Formats: sequence, structure tokens, C-alpha cells
Amino acid sequence: MKAEMERRLSTVLATDVVGYSALMQRSEEDTIARLKRLRKIVRQQAERHGARIISWAGDGALAEFTSPVSAVRGAFELQRELAAPHNAQQIGLQLRIGIHLADVIADGEDLLGDGVNIASRIEAEAQPGGVLVSQTVFEQAKRGAQVRFKKLGPRHLKNIDEPVELYSVEGDLGIHSCMLAQETTLTQPTAQSQRDNGVVVVPFQNRSADAEQDYFADGFTEDLITELSRFKELFVISRNASFSLAKRDAPSEQVCKETGVRYSIEGGVRVFGARVRISASLIDGINKEQVWSEKYDCDVNDLFDVQDDMLAKIAAAVAGRVERQAEETARAKPTEDMAAYDCLKRGLHHHRMGGVTRDNAEEAMAWLEKALEKDPNFGRAQAWLACAVATRDEWLGVNDVDHYWSMGRRALELDSDDAEVHRIMGSLALYKEDFDSALYHFTRALEITPNHAYIVAHAGNVHNYMGDGETGLEFQRRAQELDPFLPEYCREVGVIAHYVLGNWEACYSAATAFPRITRRAAAYRAAAALHLDDDVRLKRATRRLATVDPEFDADGLLSVERFQEAWRNEKLKDDIYRVRALIQGNDLRAVV
Repeated sequence: MKAEMERRLSTVLATDVVGYSALMQRSEEDTIARLKRLRKIVRQQAERHGARIISWAGDGALAEFTSPVSAVRGAFELQRELAAPHNAQQIGLQLRIGIHLADVIADGEDLLGDGVNIASRIEAEAQPGGVLVSQTVFEQAKRGAQVRFKKLGPRHLKNIDEPVELYSVEGDLGIHSCMLAQETTLTQPTAQSQRDNGVVVVPFQNRSADAEQDYFADGFTEDLITELSRFKELFVISRNASFSLAKRDAPSEQVCKETGVRYSIEGGVRVFGARVRISASLIDGINKEQVWSEKYDCDVNDLFDVQDDMLAKIAAAVAGRVERQAEETARAKPTEDMAAYDCLKRGLHHHRMGGVTRDNAEEAMAWLEKALEKDPNFGRAQAWLACAVATRDEWLGVNDVDHYWSMGRRALELDSDDAEVHRIMGSLALYKEDFDSALYHFTRALEITPNHAYIVAHAGNVHNYMGDGETGLEFQRRAQELDPFLPEYCREVGVIAHYVLGNWEACYSAATAFPRITRRAAAYRAAAALHLDDDVRLKRATRRLATVDPEFDADGLLSVERFQEAWRNEKLKDDIYRVRALIQGNDLRAVV
């Protein structure tokens, strides 16, 4: 008996081969053979991202994904794989891809309705080799898909009454070293005992009627994590892991177990006018008991005092310390002006998305400039403004390191005791290849905030670039402890450390273990494979790098991978150029 029709929300992906009819006219047999190879790759990518192929219609395909994030990521990786030199040569077909999120009708295995039609119409608007998404997809995928988008504006699609706002996928997001940590796909952490002094802060919920106040709840959570990280007696799970776990909606005991800590902090924030209501609880994840809870009703301008009180009580409850010591360690307030603080948080909210769209990069700059207008002595806002300007400049193809450095120096003059200021200065010093200054600033940042996983990992990279791979590995392992879901751009530290040490097998294996290998890790893996006397793995590594970065820019990579010792730079240059020759020639005989 035929299954009944049902409605459901679905992410629909539509593809079409560019110029298929003309290709068939020229050579039917050759085109059909190429189409078969293309379909194999489409099917593999669909399976990899948890999708199902609904139908093959001639040269096109229709697929249903479980989420907009997986659909966008899957589409981007599919196009990237098809553009890789070996596939471009063997297949030689280009796809247009359109993605839409909408209510559809499921009729057995088939999908029907306007949502499916709109996905097909969006696909028709895409450029060869491109991916277009509707605004509904963009809103859901902009944080998690880790790609850059360009806003195209409303388009009138064939036989669709209302215009549809479209965005094009422009490329991999990448991570600017001055940017905030990005949210990443979860990977199961390794098993570990739960630390009795360990704390994970579950992102505070926005309990305001206005969804626009999400930035305030997120900002309060981030501040709480950062300030708890100051206490050397506490082991505080990173922001990345905290915000990733929030999506799971898991009970406290599961959150604690997966992050390897005993305590979780949960709560909510409600903003109404000039008043703020905060509720917070400290939960023992082993005993499932509420150790401490409190509600605060305060004026927005008293928020700093409320946060200090929470810090003291949490530290006392978890670490068994007297409140006096906690109060001595509590924050040196970055500003006394709550309006400036609010502008900072709005700016950081947009800065987190600054690599995703240019609009967000410019919006971040505007809010941070407002923060400085309200408090010209706000060092943290000045430091983040340097990052926001650098991110905006990336969209413009500009790289004015001296300008960013002068902005960072100004932030340091305003506040030399802020961990974020020192972290940003450390990153800028690396750009200038001032390794001693970079090490000083990262070390100072860790003295102020010793449990910040992002800072710990990047401090390890400074040691790598100074030729000390052993210390680089120690920092990477420490960062992994602080963040069981450590993102790939922090895990790269371990890959580079192994390369520095000449541990080619370990370097290759560390990069291979990435859930989603980055361009940087793929390049180091290919470089390590040159020394393994294994043509199969060398071919696999170079092909994967060519897939991740079809137009592999060896000189661009070398311009940012700079070691203090000249011979290390020459060694990396030699390896990367040999890898490039393999990609361009696709000939393993070039390997000595």
C-alpha cells in the first residue's frame, strides 16, 4: 500500500550539468561515461553529509539533506572536488547547484511542492561551478557551514510569485588569526575522567521577548567563560566546546561527562529596558545535584558587579576557596561605561560573522567604533577594532599590517592587563615576523587567562615557528584538554609541531585524523608524505590537497607559514614546491 503523503520541513538541493545538451550532440558515449563518473561523486558526497538522492533526472539530481548546514557544506565540497585537477580532467563536467529550505510534501520517497520548485529555480540562476542558496538556508547555515557568502539581493525566479533573496557561496571561510573562535562541527571527545575542579558554562539562554538580544546572552556567556578562566585553580572548558554542546540540548550530567568536568553552569538572561534579570545555577554532573543557584535583578549599569559576585561564588563553590581570594582574582573591568560594553558585544557578534559576509565585517567595525566613541580609553574595543578592520580589508584584498599593528599598540597603551589585547598583539607580531614579541604577548595573555584554549593553542604555534615543536605539542595537548571539541584550526598546531620535529609519520597521521581537513593541514600532510617513501599515500595526500584547494597557491601559503630560522623556511619551501609540481603535473615520477 502506498505510503500516505505528509508535510515536513526539508532542505532541498538541486543540480544540473552545464551545457549538457550540447555535449550530448558532440559525443553521446563520452558524455554519458563522464556523467556516470560525476554521479558517483555526487552520491559519495550525499552519503558523506547524511543526504539521500531523491531522483536523477537526465543530467540533474535532486537531494534531501537533514540540515541546511550539511547541504551547504556538502554542495561546496562537491563543487570543490569536481574542480580538482584530476576530476576536471577525467570528468570535465560542471554543475550548477541551488539549495532551498521549505515546507515540502513527502509522497513516499518523492518530494513535491513549491519548495522543490524553488530549489530548481535557484539552481538555474547559479554560475557554472557555483552554489546559490535562499535566504532561509543562509540564515540557518551562516554560522555552521564555515563558508563565505555574498549577498546577491532579491531575484525574480521563473513561475515563482514572490522574489527570493539569494546568496552565493564564495569559498572556504578560513580563520583570520585575529578573529574570534568559530563554532565547529562536533566530534566525540576522547574518554577522560571528570575533573573535580572542572567547569563547563552552557550558553545562557535569551529569555527576552526580543530575539535581537541573543547577542547579549551570548556575550554574557563568553565573558563568564573568559573571567572564570582567570582562576588558576579552575579547569574551564572553552567557549567553542560550550557553544557546540548547547545545540545538543543534553542534560547536565551528559554535558559534564562529554567534556570531562564535574560541574556545569546554566542560566538565562532577560533584558527589559534598562533592567536585566539573570538566573544561574551550578550543577554537579556526577551527583546531579544543584550546588548553588541565584537570581539577580539589576540595572544594566550594575551588570559588572553582578558578574563579579557570580565569579566569586562559583570559584568558592567549585575550588573550595574563600571568597576573598576569588574577589582578589576577579576581573579588572575593561570599561565602566555599560553603553560602550554593549557596543563591544554587538560588534563582536557581527565580527564572528565577519568572514562570512562583508556586510557583517563592516557592521562589526561600526559598532566597535561606537564603543570607542562612548569610551575612548576602552582598550579591548580598540584591539578588536584592529581585527575588524583587518577582516574587512580581506574582503577588499588589502593587507596593511603596519596599520593593524599601530591600532594594536594603541590598545596596549589603553589596557596592558587585558588578555584579549595581548592575544591580538601576539597574532599581529607573528604577521610582522617579530617572534620574540609574539611569544611575550601570548605568554602574558596566558598569565592573565591561563585556561583559554584558543590562546593556549596559538601560543603553541609561536613555539612551532620558533623551532620548538616539543613545546608546541605540549600546548596543543593542553588546548585539547580544555576543549574536547578543539576546532581544526587549533588542531593544526599539532600537525605543524610534528613537521617541525621531522616526525613525518605522526604529521601525516595527525592531519589524516581531522574530521574535515583544512587547506593548511592538507599542505603539511602532503609535505610530510614526501618523506615517507610511500607513493600511494603521497598520491592520496596531493590529490586531497588539490581537492581542498584546486588552485593551490604555494607562495600564498609560504607567505604566512614563516619560521624564525631561515633553514626551516627553505625546507618548507622546497617541500611545498615539490608538492605543487606534483599537483600541476599529476605525475608521481617527479618524486625523488
